[in-house]
Amino acid sequence: MKRILPLILCVVLLLSAAALPVSASGASTASTARADKLYSLGLFIGNGNDASGKPIYSLEAQPTRLHGLIMLIRLLGVASEASASTEPNPFTDVKDHNAYGIPYVAYAYASNLTKGRSATAFDPDGGLDARSYVTFLLRALKYDDIAGDFSWDQALRFAASIGMMTADAAQKLASLTLNRGDMVDLSYAALTCKLKGSTQTLAETLCAVGVFTEAKGTAAGVLGSGAGWVYSYTPYDSSTVSYAQKTVQVTGGSLTANVITVNTQNSKVTVKSAMVDNKMGHTAPFSSIVEGSGAAAAVNANYFESYEAFKIPIGSVMVDGEYLYCDSGLTSLGITADGELRIGRPSVFTRLTSSSGSRWAVYSINTSAQHSSVSTLYTPAYGPSVAISSDCSILTVRKGVITAFGPVAAGTEQTIPADGYVVFMGSDFASTAWFRAPQVGDSMTMEYYLTKEDPECFTLDNVVSVVSGGPRLVTDGAIDTYMEYNFSDTSRFGPTAASSRTAVGINGEGKLLLVSVSRATIQQMRELMLALGCVDAFCLDGGASCGMYCNGKYYSTPGRELTTTLQVFVAP
Repeated sequence: MKRILPLILCVVLLLSAAALPVSASGASTASTARADKLYSLGLFIGNGNDASGKPIYSLEAQPTRLHGLIMLIRLLGVASEASASTEPNPFTDVKDHNAYGIPYVAYAYASNLTKGRSATAFDPDGGLDARSYVTFLLRALKYDDIAGDFSWDQALRFAASIGMMTADAAQKLASLTLNRGDMVDLSYAALTCKLKGSTQTLAETLCAVGVFTEAKGTAAGVLGSGAGWVYSYTPYDSSTVSYAQKTVQVTGGSLTANVITVNTQNSKVTVKSAMVDNKMGHTAPFSSIVEGSGAAAAVNANYFESYEAFKIPIGSVMVDGEYLYCDSGLTSLGITADGELRIGRPSVFTRLTSSSGSRWAVYSINTSAQHSSVSTLYTPAYGPSVAISSDCSILTVRKGVITAFGPVAAGTEQTIPADGYVVFMGSDFASTAWFRAPQVGDSMTMEYYLTKEDPECFTLDNVVSVVSGGPRLVTDGAIDTYMEYNFSDTSRFGPTAASSRTAVGINGEGKLLLVSVSRATIQQMRELMLALGCVDAFCLDGGASCGMYCNGKYYSTPGRELTTTLQVFVAP
C-alpha cells in the first residue's frame, strides 16, 4: 500500500487564512453514531476514553491539522505503516505532541503527503477548514488537483458533484468553521463514494486490503446494498441547559413560570429518571437528592403515595433501562440512550421466556396488585420481601435460572432474592388452559413489551428512562382536554383546582421543557405549555412535591421528601 501512495496523491495541507465563524453542524447524536461506526472500523480514535471506557470524541471541537492528517492516513489504510515509521522528523514543532505526532507527520512528509507550513514548522495545532479536509478526501478517492481534476477553492462544489455532500452543504461549509463531527460525517460519506474511474468505493478498497472485515463494514453501513450516505448541513445547536422566567396570558390573567430548557440532542446532555436508593418507599429531601446526584438541573417527577407509610410511585419509573415500578395507564415520558424524547400512554407488560420455550406475561412490576387474575413481578427494588395478600403461586428466579415454583398462601412474607426476582401468579392466572408450569432449572429471559401499539407511536426501543404523570396538557400541538383516571375529581389534581404544579413538555425544536409554577389550574397549565411552544406536555406531581433546581439555584423547594426525580447532566 505504501508503494502506491505517491500514485494516489501528493497531499499538501492547505489552510485558509480567512477567519471563519464557529461552528458547523456535526456534533449531533447522529454524528456521534457515525463516529462510533468509524471507531468500530479503526478509522477514528477519539481523544481517549472516559471513566466507563467509552471513547471521547469531542465532536464540537475544531479539528487541527494533525487531526486531519491522522484521519487521512487511516482512510488510506496505512495507519500501521505510519505508526511504525522511523523516518526522520524535520519539524521542530512536532515533538512529543501525542502518540501519533512524530511517526505520523514524519511518515506523511517522507511519503509526500505534506510539506508543512515551512521547512521546519508543521503547525500541528493549526485549525483545519472544510475545503482542506475535503481536498484530502478527494485525493484519497484518487482525484488529482495538480492534474486539474479539481481545485482547492472549488473542492466543496466538486465533492457535491460526485455525491459526497449536497450542494447546499457545499455552499454553507465554505463559510463555516469545520468541527470534528463534520470531519467524521464527511469521512463517513466519502467511504461510500467511488474512486475515480472505478466501480469500487473507498470502503471496498479498505476492506480489500484488510483495514476492516466485510462483516464490520456491513455492520457500520459502509458496505453492502444499503450502504451510502450523503453529507448534508444541519445547523448545530450547542446549547445544553438554560433557565428563564416567562410570563404568558392565560384564562384568568397572567401566569409566571420557571422554565428550564434542555437540549437533549447535544451529546454532552443526558436526562435521567432517578429513584431514591433505587428502592420503593425510600424518600429524601430534594436538596439532598440534587447535591448527591451532581445534576445540572432537576425537577420532581412521579406522583406517589405521599400520605402512606409505604411511599410507592404512581405510574411507571424506569431507571437505566430497568423498570423499578411499572403500572400502565398514565401518560409517560420516555428518553432513549441517545436523547430522543417520547411522550405517550404505553401499555407495558413484561414477557418471561424459559429455555424450554414456555412464556408468561407479567402485568405490572412492584405494584400492590395481588388478586387471582393477575401476575406481578417483584424485584429487589421493592425491598427484601413482599407480603402476599392472596393465595397464589410464586415463581422464583435467581441469576437468570428458575429455582422454585409452587403455591403460597395469603399472609406469607415472600423473600425477594437480591440476585433475581419473584413473580406473583394469581390462582386464576395459573389455572388457564394455556398456562404452563415453570420448570425448576430452566434459564429465564425477561423483556419489556407493549401489549398494543401506542397511538402516539411511543415505543420501548432504546428507552432507558421513564417517568409518568398526568393529566395530559398538550398533544400534537393542541390543547388536550382528556382527563386520565385520578384527575377528574375536585382535589388539587382536578381540572378546576389551583395548585403549585410541575410539568414536562417537548417543544417544536425537540427540546425538553421542565416547567414549575406556584399556582395554576389544569386549564391554565394547558394554555401555558402551548404558549411555551410545546407540541406535547403533561403534568408531573404538584402541590408540596414541586421542586426545581438549575445551575446552582433552587426555584422551587418541596414541602416534603420525594421518591422520584428527573435529572439533567451536562458533561464537560
